Amino acid sequence: MYSIPLFRMRYRYWLLLLLFSVIYRRGAAQTAPVPVRPALTTVTVYLNGTALEHQARVPLAAGLNRLALLGVSPKINPETLEIELGDGAEVLSLGPDDAPAGPVALNTSAVDSLTRATEELRRTEAELQGLDQEKAFLLANRTVAAGPQASWSAEVQRGATLLRTRLVAIQLETNRLQTQQARLLAQTTALQPRAAATGADNRLVLLVRAERALTVPLTLRYYVASRAPWQPRLDIRADASGQQLQFVPHGVLRNQSGLAWERVRVVLMRHNLGEDVSRPVLEPWALDFDGGDHIGEGRIDQFVVKGTAKGKPVEVPQSTRYEVPEAVTLASGGRRELALPPVRLAARPEYLAIPRLSEQVFLQAKVTGWEGLQLPEEASVYHQGSYVGTTELNERAYNDSLEVALGHDAQLVVGRAKLEDFSGNVPLSDKRRVRLTYELNVRNNHAAAVRIRILDQVPISEEKEIEVKVLNTGGARLDERTGKLTWVLTLPPGASQRLQFGFQVDYPQNRPVEIIKHQTRISSPKFR
Repeated sequence: MYSIPLFRMRYRYWLLLLLFSVIYRRGAAQTAPVPVRPALTTVTVYLNGTALEHQARVPLAAGLNRLALLGVSPKINPETLEIELGDGAEVLSLGPDDAPAGPVALNTSAVDSLTRATEELRRTEAELQGLDQEKAFLLANRTVAAGPQASWSAEVQRGATLLRTRLVAIQLETNRLQTQQARLLAQTTALQPRAAATGADNRLVLLVRAERALTVPLTLRYYVASRAPWQPRLDIRADASGQQLQFVPHGVLRNQSGLAWERVRVVLMRHNLGEDVSRPVLEPWALDFDGGDHIGEGRIDQFVVKGTAKGKPVEVPQSTRYEVPEAVTLASGGRRELALPPVRLAARPEYLAIPRLSEQVFLQAKVTGWEGLQLPEEASVYHQGSYVGTTELNERAYNDSLEVALGHDAQLVVGRAKLEDFSGNVPLSDKRRVRLTYELNVRNNHAAAVRIRILDQVPISEEKEIEVKVLNTGGARLDERTGKLTWVLTLPPGASQRLQFGFQVDYPQNRPVEIIKHQTRISSPKFR
């Protein structure tokens, strides 16, 4: 009898057990992942893209689990992908699925609507066929059987009544059903292209380890870059006095995420999502004769600090973040107009005149408490119910007042006249002198007093050989750095006022300086 030593039996037993374990693990690794389709719950729309959030509850077995995440946007930026699992589960790896993805409908809501419309159309057509058969049956049985005259008369009377009432009802019902049939045909024709649009279902395979068998919440977040998915706009409506402004924000929302939105929560953001948030480094400002690689002066703003901070901001419901109150359903590639809640703010009206550049007087309103509003670069302005035009808005202001232009005011008249125009050589000198005097005129034709700000200017010298001397400011505030003159007047109704200012310029005779428009003649002021 042939026998096997005990140690050899144990060795073969462990070898078979190890081989079985390897085969089992290899088969388990090749097992198809469990499909999971997290529902799209929230989209956050920026000016340059959309952040999407999916949520689901996933049952897990103890140990390793392979999940196939379905319904993810094909436009996903993998670097922005973030996955959260509940307690007791851990994400080990994430990658694309090697199996070919089958086609899926890009607009499931259109598919559902088409299915319902098709079923209703079939039911309508069946009812029409039934009515046609009933009408044919009635018309085929209009003859009366032979018999006694009394019985014949009664049968004729009942048949005539039936035909008269039932044929009318059949015709009315047929007309209603034909109208419904035409509507359903048009609806199904419009839905078919949207429901037939398919694309490859984007699949991601997630390897998860669970401590025990449990069900955990799964949250998936990522970002899809696109061009202007949210375009905010703003209408500013002012009353007749300009003392109250209504800011009416609205805009165009575009679904450029690559997925259909079905009753999702939409959050609108007023800024771009920054791709580079690294902190800049201030390098030494080195000067050399070779013009080497250095930053020079760096960034220079085109405006300076102005105004005061005397205003008191008020509470406003708007901010750079706005959540649409109702759930939004929007097909992939669709667009929708959104109106945001309007905000009323008190304003201080002020008239502005720059007679050196324009004969028009501009009405503008200064608003405080605007800091929380969603301000685009420009807004459409309406004054007294009429469209005025567009105005630029600069939210990077350092003062608390936002200036909003409301258009021209024909009841205020301004003029600019030249009273003195002297040009000649300076005695006992090699210089030439120009002396100019101007007069500004303003009249208030309103029935009430108005506050008006008037701007003009004197030249400034950028060369030491050119000397500018201000002779008269006419009571204006002079900014010596820019040469700007500012008058702030309160004019009673029907009143007018004249303002004079003058200056002289000395410069070398051999270096001409363009100051005077020689073709301009001295003219009389308008209100002398």
